Amino acid sequence: MVAPRLIATDLDGTFLTTAKTVSPLNLAAAERAAQLGVPLVVATGRPVRWLDVVDQLGLAYSQVIVSNGAAVYDLASRTVVRSHPLDSGLAVQVAQELKRVIPGISFGFETPTGFGCEPESPSRQRGEPGVHEGSLDELASGLGPVIKLLGFHTELDSDALVAAAAAVVADRLTLTHALVGDAYGMLELTASGVSKASTLAALCADLGIAPADVAAFGDMPNDLAMLDWAGQAFVVANAHPQLLAAGFPVVPSNDEDGVGRTMLQLLGERD
Repeated sequence: MVAPRLIATDLDGTFLTTAKTVSPLNLAAAERAAQLGVPLVVATGRPVRWLDVVDQLGLAYSQVIVSNGAAVYDLASRTVVRSHPLDSGLAVQVAQELKRVIPGISFGFETPTGFGCEPESPSRQRGEPGVHEGSLDELASGLGPVIKLLGFHTELDSDALVAAAAAVVADRLTLTHALVGDAYGMLELTASGVSKASTLAALCADLGIAPADVAAFGDMPNDLAMLDWAGQAFVVANAHPQLLAAGFPVVPSNDEDGVGRTMLQLLGERD
């Protein structure tokens, strides 16, 4: 293993335990990276409003990649410092086309700081404070800049949803997913070319750090582009079969501190 100049990690299923907590060893690894001046960049599919768990890490580098790369949130200033909106008209068009191809699908729109969905959406976000409900046109016109389109289905899992949607979406938007084992399947769409990889590359360019000097960790299809981009890439043992079959080194699972143990090794420490 080569000591990296920057480490990037997904949260859910990767850095966090199954209980959505930061283990003591992973916290120690994050603190050691900060002591050594190695930026630890969190790159998550989560929206800004679900970042409370990150606060305890004491990150030396305060910018967090959220919404699969569609925005960057600065923990220090508590502001969105970069976003990549998709065309709301295109989002409505793609959603309507998917409704014709995938009966039973419903949608939600994510903005840098908010969320709205169709009334029939099974999303667990529906009913949360500040969440809007309405038709596709109402959401697209009333929510503000849309950075992510989410598709939900109660009978198809996320893999099946992505497979059914791929030909319709084509290269108009970036299609991926990260949800497994829930009460519904979910596909995730960002602007064309926007991913964790593209936004991480922009952050690294700002810092003067080359891909070869980056180590990255992930577990789901929405991490794949980032892992392909990084000079050193690792997947946790509990990762999606697509990632386990991609040829990346496999580290212990998220519940076995795989990221923290590997980070400490990369940083020249013993866990």
